[in-house]
Amino acid sequence: QTDIAFVCVPTPGTDDGHLDCSAVLHVLRDLYTASYSGICVVKSTVNVGFMDMAQKMYPNLKLVYNPEFLREKSNFTWTVNPDRLVLSGNDNLIERVLSVYTWIDGIGTDVPVLRMRHVDAETAKLAHNAFIAVKVTFTNEIEHICCDVGADPNTVMGVIHADRRVKSKEHLMPGLGPYGGKCVPKDTCALIAASKSAELLQKIEELNRTWSGEY
Repeated sequence: QTDIAFVCVPTPGTDDGHLDCSAVLHVLRDLYTASYSGICVVKSTVNVGFMDMAQKMYPNLKLVYNPEFLREKSNFTWTVNPDRLVLSGNDNLIERVLSVYTWIDGIGTDVPVLRMRHVDAETAKLAHNAFIAVKVTFTNEIEHICCDVGADPNTVMGVIHADRRVKSKEHLMPGLGPYGGKCVPKDTCALIAASKSAELLQKIEELNRTWSGEY
């Protein structure tokens, strides 16, 4: 009997690089079977094209995509204080979803609301974590180069940290090792699987697996 149902279920990576979205489909099927009349807000990370496919499968469901951008270690804090809200779907439905984010101060001003098509939101979510993968891999490569030439990797990266265009040092710290966690690896692979043009990301994933001892 709720007005809005938030779908937050796992979408693990698969051997072919895509995301296993079966848990999301299972929830949507149950809601569809129950003739749910509220808004279904999918927060799970999904493959590119998933939301349009789901809408065709379950035409009577009111679907909005609202991907999470959280740090695993600080998921509650980042939910309370998000950097931005990304939403795709019908504008009227989006407005209703935004109305429940009552705990966020400055929504639409201090906290930007980014509205877009499903395919844009799906790609943006994957690209966000793929960018983290690029930053971590870049830092690891600089560290390896520094070891080869006798330079101090912290001093070298300190020069990069000092650039006003580099806002976050978090993924640019030597000594942290390859990227990992639940989201960054699988989302990077999902973006690679979505396009034949992801040559840099393919190489980054290969390097990360090598440094992780997976090869």
